[in-house]
Amino acid sequence: MTSSSVWSVPRAAVGRRCVGGAAMLLLAACVSVPSQTPTMEQAGIKDVTATQLREMVLQFATDYGQAVERLSDSLALSARNPEEEYRALLWKATAMRNIREAALVSDPLLALLDVWLYTYQMRHFLESPPPEYEVRRPDHHAVAIEMLREQEERARRMVIGLVGVEKVEAFEPKLARFAAAHPIDPITLNRTSIMSADSLVLRDVGGGIGGAIGATYWSMRDVADRAGAINDALGKELRWNLQLMVYELSRTPLVDSTLTSVRTSLESIAALADTLPPLVSGEREAVLEALHTELATLTREINGMRMETIDAVSAERLAVLASITEHRIAVLTALTQERMATVAALDTVLIRAIDHSNNLVDHIFWRLIQLLAALVVAVGLLVWLGLRGRRREPAV
Repeated sequence: MTSSSVWSVPRAAVGRRCVGGAAMLLLAACVSVPSQTPTMEQAGIKDVTATQLREMVLQFATDYGQAVERLSDSLALSARNPEEEYRALLWKATAMRNIREAALVSDPLLALLDVWLYTYQMRHFLESPPPEYEVRRPDHHAVAIEMLREQEERARRMVIGLVGVEKVEAFEPKLARFAAAHPIDPITLNRTSIMSADSLVLRDVGGGIGGAIGATYWSMRDVADRAGAINDALGKELRWNLQLMVYELSRTPLVDSTLTSVRTSLESIAALADTLPPLVSGEREAVLEALHTELATLTREINGMRMETIDAVSAERLAVLASITEHRIAVLTALTQERMATVAALDTVLIRAIDHSNNLVDHIFWRLIQLLAALVVAVGLLVWLGLRGRRREPAV
């Protein structure tokens, strides 16, 4: 047997192993899904996946919101007048909304930084309020500032655990400058998100089929998280907005004028009752005649006052009902728009998932054809080498 016949079988085996290994590597590379967002990769986070960080941020936002709600209810109970109750309720409603919106940013690392930024903005707002914001209860401000310091320190520790102390110390001056340039609005208590200075939230999660699968997964996760958050907060926020509306209606002068008119009528009746005993002690007929005249006049006055009171109360009731109806329509409209946006986003995600699935099937099909072609070539080469070896054996 020649040297070529000796090496023919091992070379074919090596070729088969190479083709099989290359095919397995290609398939593994095609279906790999990134476990972290580009922002997390840029920050050097390796031990925590995007899914784990998302759960951490949502849990932090839940605990933060519960702390705000407990503190606001405590401040409302210790309030000295309706104005203080109104301020506590307004702060609770706006804070819960801002915390939820920050925690639902698509990129979990940016969401954690945005929650930290809001806490920083609100603490500096309470420590150095603008001139147009009147501080009526310094003790309430001190308690709120202390709670915000605790939440700010918790957010800082979470970021340090992810990226390290050095990167956090380098990032804090940027956070302070952004908060100083975008303070809390003193009228509405609204704020500017960190997303206005960062466009990484829509960055692609990677290339290939794995990146497409990752994008589809995070889009569906974002829709599910937003729907769950809206469902959890809808009842509370609707009740708080109705309470705020009642506080605002109680400030209207029409209600106070109506109560004053009724009180004046009761005082007139009481004064008339006090004058009856001296009149009875005099001449009976004169007293009865005067009493009849007085009663007739008083009846007309009471009827007039009663009609005015009924008209005022009816007008106030119609105004309250109109305001409640308008607010209910606004809430329903907002809910409808949010639901339509969620459905549209879900339809888009489903369409993208179908397109990516079709591309994945086509990609696997072509890979299988390539693998089959490689196998056919390898088998043909093996047969050729075998036939060549047999032809050379008689020569030996």
